[in-house]
Amino acid sequence: DMFRALSLVCLAHAATGWSIVPGQALVAPRPRFVRVAPSVMMTPTTTELVALAAPGAIPSALVAYGHYLSFMIGTACVTAERLTIKPAMTMEEEKIMTIADTTYGLTALLLVYTGYLRVTQYGKGWEFYQHEPIFWVKMTLLAVAGAASFFPTTIIIQRAIEQQKLGDTPIAPMSEKLAARMTSVLNAELLAFFSIPLAATLMSRGVGYADWLPWQAGAAPVVLVLGGLGFKYVKEALDWTEDPVDAAVDAAVDPA
Repeated sequence: DMFRALSLVCLAHAATGWSIVPGQALVAPRPRFVRVAPSVMMTPTTTELVALAAPGAIPSALVAYGHYLSFMIGTACVTAERLTIKPAMTMEEEKIMTIADTTYGLTALLLVYTGYLRVTQYGKGWEFYQHEPIFWVKMTLLAVAGAASFFPTTIIIQRAIEQQKLGDTPIAPMSEKLAARMTSVLNAELLAFFSIPLAATLMSRGVGYADWLPWQAGAAPVVLVLGGLGFKYVKEALDWTEDPVDAAVDAAVDPA
């Protein structure tokens, strides 16, 4: 019986932690505390994270939306021009070219503006982008597309002004030579546009990041491409002349 009673007391001690030292009153066990790392204690909750992100989340989302939307609309406009361009276009097709090119110009302004905001305020920040070589590759591709657009834009403006002067009388049809040249330029624009998303995805992941890279080294090619190619394409459009054979064909098609 004594052995059985001692066994019951030991089991009670193991289960409850009460003191069983002879001559002492039963004492409740001290509460056990779990040590928590400071980093765990300082981790913000989901609600706190949402509260921290809320002030700039909506403007950032709107800027990003405007940036992506303008890029897609611009690409669609260039694609529409590429599919419409051909020799001897009708007046309706000439109007489509004018509308598409005008829309493209407006979306290009929105693309540049929202891109500036993303670089300086809502993206990863200028400190990141200025040392990212692929960011400058993307900007160079954008410069190529922008400079190349000067040629078709100049031609379209010239033809639109001429058509406005003539009223309902159709202007001289576009020649094979000019249509072929505009087609090749539009193809170059589309190639640059389709390459930009790849550069953007690599850039956002920090591929090729070089902290030692000065921003001037990345910006120089962008300025040279935009300025050099832009001047070349504008001059080519303004100085454009038709071959005698093409001029004779145009005269035969449109005797007026």
